[in-house]
Amino acid sequence: MGTSGAILAVLVALAPAQAHGAFRGTVLTVLASKGEAVVSRDAALREAGATAVYRFEPATLAKLQAGDSIAATEDETGSPPTLRDVMVETGRAATALSPERDVTQLSIGDAAPHATLTDQDGRPFSLARYRGRDLVIGFIYTRCRDARECPLTTAKFRELQTIYAKRDVGLLEVTLDPEYDTPKVLKAYANAYGADPSRWTFATGPQGKVLDFDAAFGLNPFADPSTGIIHGETLAIVDKAGKIHDLIYTNSWSPAEITAELDEIDGLASNPIARFDLWLSHTAVAMCGDGVSGFDGIVDLLVVLAIFAALGYAFWRLYRAMFGGAH
Repeated sequence: MGTSGAILAVLVALAPAQAHGAFRGTVLTVLASKGEAVVSRDAALREAGATAVYRFEPATLAKLQAGDSIAATEDETGSPPTLRDVMVETGRAATALSPERDVTQLSIGDAAPHATLTDQDGRPFSLARYRGRDLVIGFIYTRCRDARECPLTTAKFRELQTIYAKRDVGLLEVTLDPEYDTPKVLKAYANAYGADPSRWTFATGPQGKVLDFDAAFGLNPFADPSTGIIHGETLAIVDKAGKIHDLIYTNSWSPAEITAELDEIDGLASNPIARFDLWLSHTAVAMCGDGVSGFDGIVDLLVVLAIFAALGYAFWRLYRAMFGGAH
């Protein structure tokens, strides 16, 4: 998101609560465990065709299924916004695209899963082969055309490959689109980015197994007719013992920050500023949700502080102008 994202976050925080508005759309995926659903807004309304996550009241969510065409009142005061007074206008108008998977989500300190996947050369492997090595795991799909998402993630992995040319760190990118991303497709994608297969692996496999693996890391990708695949962002750092050291739910991390994190894991001298920058990004997402998932750490923090300082100065000048002469 960068500097503009920080400014937007501040303006949103300072803005008055937005009014409720009429809403019509189609339910794409029900995320029952989160009390949410992914809904595509009808093309006849503002932000035509926009797809987003919405919160629902529990009793309403229990009745919804993917494909329902709904009318509701949109309450934009929360994050994510809430759809209230929901009425199902037509049921099952569309095919269920990606049901929520019954998989336990991993946490920091858990052992990394050992499911058997398939690499870009068509060979089966599991994460057990990385035991004794640090491992960085990212998630992408090759058909992604948004330069801010999968292509950016893979470009950063290419930079990590350069940084670790003389250090035994494993790099793994797992597909979010296993039906399309066959080993042959991943091989071509890997070659395009100059991936060294001895250090940088792209993984696919049977659709159910791969999507379960993705879901364990908090990712539940689903198809969207207008944009391809909608998905979250996760970067996992696994230590030499096969334990998850960190889970980063944003794509704003930099290779320098990951290097500092790995240096700390291995007891090496690390860059404290880079680690602090990564922590700020973590904190911004944890406090504000996905709306600031591109928060860039120290730079954006300084911008936010500067904005508040400018606002404070403006209010002080206004106060002096209005009441200064009364004393």
